[in-house]
Amino acid sequence: MKYTSLLLVGLLAGNSFAFTLWTRSSIEKLSASSYIDFHESVQRSLSWTPICCIFLILALSSLLVTLRKHWKEMQFFLILFALVCILDELFMTWTGSYPINQIAQNWSLQNAPAGWVEIRTQWLYFVYWRCALLLVGFGLLLVSVFSTKSESPLSQDVAAAF
Repeated sequence: MKYTSLLLVGLLAGNSFAFTLWTRSSIEKLSASSYIDFHESVQRSLSWTPICCIFLILALSSLLVTLRKHWKEMQFFLILFALVCILDELFMTWTGSYPINQIAQNWSLQNAPAGWVEIRTQWLYFVYWRCALLLVGFGLLLVSVFSTKSESPLSQDVAAAF
């Protein structure tokens, strides 16, 4: 479960980081019609992320249930805080990005509303914070993987290779 969680959060964090890194300055320079068109295409292309987040929360939760007997160990807390980061990212999505996406969905390319720049700025604010939370969650899971003590010599050899 830990490696599945690491894969899923890595996919989400990598996608978010790449999006933030490569489009940040470009988005801020777009005209209203270009931004509306861009926003529509981004929403269609990222429709897979809620499903990935649900699987990630289920995987992390089941991992914590499995580790509940070892709740005083560092590994448990790293995974718990990673789950908190993911839940916080989802909360920010639900309370911040999603309402803005619903507003922007009703815009037309020919007639952008007044104040669209402020709405875009708010949307980017949530994108940046969500990216940071995903990266922190990914980092916490990475540390939990490499800080795990293993009884198996094969696992120790694999960990030593990294």
